[in-house]
Amino acid sequence: MSQQIKYIRFLLKYPVYKFFKQRNQYINNQNFLIIASILVAVVVSLVAFALKYSIHYIESLLVNTSILELRYQYVIYPVVGIVLSLVFIRYVFGLKNFEKGLASIIYKINFKKGKIEPHHTYAHLVSSAFTVSLGGSVGVEAPVAITGAAIGSNLANRLFLSDSDRNLLLACGAAAGISAIFNCPIGGVIFALEVLLRKVSIPAFVPLLIASATAAVLSSIFNQGQLIVFNATPWHNNAIPFYAMLAIVAGLISVYTIRIIYAIESKFNNKRQKFLVAIFQGLIVGGLILFSPLLYGEGYFVINQILTGTFDAYMKTIAYQSSFGYNTVFLFFVAATMLLKPVAAAFTISSGGNGGIFAPSLFIGALLGLLFARIVNLLGLAELNELNFIVTGMAGVLSGVLSAPLTGIFMIAEVAGGYTLFVPLMIVSAGSFFVTRLIEPNSIYTKKLAHGGFLNKSPELEVLKELSVRAVMEVDFPVLKRDDSLRKVTEVVSSTRRNVFPVVKRNGEFLGMVTMGQLKPYIFKPEVYDRVKVSELLLGGVIAIDIDDSLEVLMETYEANPGVFYIPVLSKNKYEGFVSKSTFLNKYKVLMNEWAQKQSV
Repeated sequence: MSQQIKYIRFLLKYPVYKFFKQRNQYINNQNFLIIASILVAVVVSLVAFALKYSIHYIESLLVNTSILELRYQYVIYPVVGIVLSLVFIRYVFGLKNFEKGLASIIYKINFKKGKIEPHHTYAHLVSSAFTVSLGGSVGVEAPVAITGAAIGSNLANRLFLSDSDRNLLLACGAAAGISAIFNCPIGGVIFALEVLLRKVSIPAFVPLLIASATAAVLSSIFNQGQLIVFNATPWHNNAIPFYAMLAIVAGLISVYTIRIIYAIESKFNNKRQKFLVAIFQGLIVGGLILFSPLLYGEGYFVINQILTGTFDAYMKTIAYQSSFGYNTVFLFFVAATMLLKPVAAAFTISSGGNGGIFAPSLFIGALLGLLFARIVNLLGLAELNELNFIVTGMAGVLSGVLSAPLTGIFMIAEVAGGYTLFVPLMIVSAGSFFVTRLIEPNSIYTKKLAHGGFLNKSPELEVLKELSVRAVMEVDFPVLKRDDSLRKVTEVVSSTRRNVFPVVKRNGEFLGMVTMGQLKPYIFKPEVYDRVKVSELLLGGVIAIDIDDSLEVLMETYEANPGVFYIPVLSKNKYEGFVSKSTFLNKYKVLMNEWAQKQSV
């Protein structure tokens, strides 16, 4: 009881921020992280619900999702959504450089200690709402995951958490976002582990589970039904060879998706947020939707129509308008739509719209599974359950594109309402992942980082970027002038332990240095002490470094000059001090030990 009274007095006496700074005296860090993870999950869940509701509301005003029909205004809607997204990002929020996609979050986890700018807590929601609800052919899962990660990161800063705890709370936010959208707590956790966090301890695993579970509970309260409606039916052993074949095709389609999206984004990226470019690319998206209305928006209404059996009715209306047979029209139209989805998604994002590839991957996988099973059935090779192949196709493409096979398995298993298809899901997801990685070593998220050279850099070495040369600079080196006599130099040498001496002008400008090796021929010849000047001993052309350079630059300098042990430090060409290799290496060992300890927490 006395401890509780002491705790209450502490809260009354000190401001909140002082409480959080000294909270370890009153609450265990693990318990505090659990409380923080619940708080993050609640906020992220409410944000996810608000975003999904706003998108569905706008779509209900513009699109009749119960009937897939062609409307010419679909050409204009994506343009309006993309332009509105740019207007809010550029003028309302005032963001000139707005990072989109989970690649930026992965980079910040590995190289920026999980520190995410505050504008990511709201900017993605508004921009993705306009983009997706008005037909942009992308999903909102990535924006929600980024928003959740940003909320977790910024809350961690307010709570004075360590770098490792910040990354954990960041992952809790992302997991909660995915769990809230799909009502899949296990899938949310595995997504955070496979895509964002590659290293996590068992104690750190608990807050992640609780955050995802909290989001799933709130999802079941606020949402009416699942995002994807499907009830799995039992599978048969004679279908296993066809699941294996589907895995191979899913892997090839995943490679196609990754490379098409990367190629278009790299070549047509509207980095300067020009409205004419956005309009042009938005019209391309609109034109693709005009060809196939199935490309409108996220595509979940299409997936549900396929799963509920109403998709064939839509295809028959198209076939009646064609001189070709139904099966020919069906196969061509589904294949074309599947191959055009990555193109539409890439132009939506590169134009300035905001969204992710999560939903498009599920859309592509559903069409692939349908197309594969229908072809096998039409050829009479077997009688496959098309619905089971549609669902496993979704898992296969998701696994290949995201490089996350466990996410594909567990998420689709949860969405399907159980683990009836667990074995086929394992076969298709693992097989697709293997085929994809065999051809394309990077996921949709890491490909951009790989081409930027970031994946080849060791994350721990990034620690050196945050410290400047000041951290290892030494200043107790006797300074010489170039007109000093050798007699004065010998007096200086006798009173110091240093064996290298900077030579400067009277205004402090660095000229070079004198080493003990240069002094040895004269040190035992007193008769020349007054005749020899420092200018005659001066070693010029010395490699120097700026005082504001990072330790990473210093390391690169030493690696490029292995015979150099002392490097002068300059500020605007004026001498400031020296850096010795031994001092730097000792500091480097300390930094790496601190980094390793943080990673093991």
